[in-house]
Amino acid sequence: MPVDETLRSLRRWSRTPEPADAAGVAGRIAEAIVLGLLPDGERVPGGAELAALLGCRAEVARDALGRLAGDGLVITSAVGPLIRRPADPLLVAGTARLRELDAHALREISDQHSAIAGTAALLAAERATADELTALRALAAEFAAATGTTDRRRLDGRLHIEIAAAAQSSRLTHQEIALQTETGALRWLPWAEAIPHGAETAQHAAILDAIEAGAGDRARALAEDHVRAGIRRLVEFRLWSGDRRCGR
Repeated sequence: MPVDETLRSLRRWSRTPEPADAAGVAGRIAEAIVLGLLPDGERVPGGAELAALLGCRAEVARDALGRLAGDGLVITSAVGPLIRRPADPLLVAGTARLRELDAHALREISDQHSAIAGTAALLAAERATADELTALRALAAEFAAATGTTDRRRLDGRLHIEIAAAAQSSRLTHQEIALQTETGALRWLPWAEAIPHGAETAQHAAILDAIEAGAGDRARALAEDHVRAGIRRLVEFRLWSGDRRCGR
């Protein structure tokens, strides 16, 4: 599509406040992509033209486009840079949130989420009913059969919430829901398609085996490891992307 189409789309988007930095500009463009104001495949204006539209300096616009390219939201082609709308816009929201979090904050999230997930699994091993175990197995089977990132993310989060519900604790369930809302998408960043589906499926099965066997301590340890592994990938990516953007 011609650059004019992108220019018209961006004119519908409010200008960035001054002074704008590259992270803020990239975040606003990412929002426009997620909302469909910048459709898939549209050409991206040059740095100066983009800067004029968004009300920022040309070098800030160029840096913002570099960030978007690093996040996979702008791709190169024979005709120049193109918009690439993600299959799962929630992951874009997670990418924007990731920029606000340093490694220490991510580790704190990991500590909190693993504690909630582990305690829920421990209590579910003591309290889950036969019907709840059947429902948990069905969810795990759905996850195992899922082929898309969106469904896998949704089913993984729902499984953790249902384990908390099987613990017969409304407080744990509410906390797990809040954590999934706040950070559920983060765990699936980056390279969500590359998260080993077989390994995730095996981890779910091991957690549920321990719950069904009444092995609370084992269920807790497995649930904690499952959450921490996802956040650990995220910390590694956060450190890598920071170094990459600094040119190291």
